[in-house]
Amino acid sequence: MTAAPAAAAAPVLAWQQVQSVRVLCLVQPETNSGAEALQGEICRTVTRLAAAHAPVPVSEVGFGDPAVIAPGTVTLLVHASIAPDGDGRLLAFAIRPFRTGGVDTAQLFTAAPRALRLPAAGPGGAALERSLAAALADILPWLRTR
Repeated sequence: MTAAPAAAAAPVLAWQQVQSVRVLCLVQPETNSGAEALQGEICRTVTRLAAAHAPVPVSEVGFGDPAVIAPGTVTLLVHASIAPDGDGRLLAFAIRPFRTGGVDTAQLFTAAPRALRLPAAGPGGAALERSLAAALADILPWLRTR
């Protein structure tokens, strides 16, 4: 018995009939002096990259925003951890799509967690953007073919 070739991949249920994409970010620990600025940079970058060629509106949301659970919405949950690393910082992050609807819209595995070394202070810059873009290409159907 042999397996049949895979048909053209239909979007998983989480992406069917999506009307909007939201981006929600958290960089921990919040006590890290650069965490807030880095969180803003990550959220803005993910939003900009996800919006490129998106068939639906993409925007940032904050904690407690009811848009996260709105029908037709997929929220990209960006969770990052920052820690000192010699004369720099180590950033580890994961991006996971979330959509209300229970098991039917859950994605068990999406982009693998990633880590990168950043300068001791300041923005993540080009290295951060490349890592975020690679993670989004694993998740977003409209970026997979590019």
